[in-house]
Amino acid sequence: MAEVLYPTFDEPDLVADEEIETLSDIYARKFDHEGKKTIVTGSGRTINGTAIDAYRFWVIKCLLTERYQCAAYSTDFGIEFEAIMEADYDRDIAESEIKRSITEALLVDERTVDVLDFTFEWEGDSCHITFIVESIYSIDVVEVDRGGELSGRIRAA
Repeated sequence: MAEVLYPTFDEPDLVADEEIETLSDIYARKFDHEGKKTIVTGSGRTINGTAIDAYRFWVIKCLLTERYQCAAYSTDFGIEFEAIMEADYDRDIAESEIKRSITEALLVDERTVDVLDFTFEWEGDSCHITFIVESIYSIDVVEVDRGGELSGRIRAA
């Protein structure tokens, strides 16, 4: 018999009882975006939210994270605000690049349908960005401050 150059093996059977995560299985802790804190009961226990709460939290976290800065996140997560500001573009080009970066970052998630109606308010290098994000759950108005102190709010449209 000839010697086999490469090892061979049988394909494993698929596990019949394997659980597949669906969007309805996703939840998050309730978060007060205005107060910037997790909502707790009187006894200090966190309150579980719904899938839409998890999505809204993901949106804000994505927008407040600088892309490529944290090894814990994939290169698809976060926006490129600091890189755009360091490039010293004209205001119109900077707004266009920020819009592109936000749109790309949010459309990575299959729950995002569209990102639209951007407005920008500048104060030095700080920027207040308002836009609408349409998801499979709802249409929300998102407000993000980037530059000086980071903050983010999201509310139903």
